[in-house]
Amino acid sequence: MTTTLAQDPMIRFAKANASYNYCGVCGHIPQSGDEPNRAPLRWWDPDDGWKIGTLCSWCAEEALDRRPQPEDYAVATRATNGVCDDCDTDEDPIDAL
Repeated sequence: MTTTLAQDPMIRFAKANASYNYCGVCGHIPQSGDEPNRAPLRWWDPDDGWKIGTLCSWCAEEALDRRPQPEDYAVATRATNGVCDDCDTDEDPIDAL
């Protein structure tokens, strides 16, 4: 595991760049006065595998801690490449790894 992934999830969130793109989990788009979303961040989605994109603070609390489980669809169907299965960010995705 890389040093970045070994860190506390909310430290990773705090160090990521501010973004006004939609959250990759819930779709939240920050309005003026809202806390900005953060990107690029890498998280595990049980159905789609590893993703890199934007997260709001609420989804980051849950998503950044997740790891692949044998019963997850992406693992069971071997649909994951183990690095990034879906990259949707305006930031450099290398920063998320």
